[in-house]
Amino acid sequence: MFDPVEICAILADERVEFVILGGFAAIIHGSPLPTEDIDIIPLRDRDNLERLARALKQLDAKLRTKDEAIATNIDAGFIQSMPHMLNLVTRLGDMDLVFSPAGELNGYDQWVVHSQPAQLREGLVVAVADLDAIIDSKRAANRPKDQRALPYLESLREQLG
Repeated sequence: MFDPVEICAILADERVEFVILGGFAAIIHGSPLPTEDIDIIPLRDRDNLERLARALKQLDAKLRTKDEAIATNIDAGFIQSMPHMLNLVTRLGDMDLVFSPAGELNGYDQWVVHSQPAQLREGLVVAVADLDAIIDSKRAANRPKDQRALPYLESLREQLG
């Protein structure tokens, strides 16, 4: 059911400006560690949030809580009101909209500078956080799963030079 490439395709079709970060970004760089969701940081201007809301409707997005998925109207105003994160479940898998990622980088404008284009499939190129930014964010988050991932990601960074 989890299809992050198709999620990105729908976002791209709606011309949403975003950067992929977190575990799926690490996979794009070559990490062998699995992930169960896709994390993105979107540009938070009104037009982009309108496009994002349209994409989320196509994805049948619902709020993800600890116990259930809650259907609600996720429009641009709702997204704009979220201060840090919005956890969603979609028909293609879990998706997190991250507005204040852990680490030194703050907001879309800084993350996009520390990203690079990646082709996920023919005709689908997206912005992906660079490995240094991913490592910094995971180190700052300091969750157990991030602590376990860091040695793999640091080794990958060394291999990639």
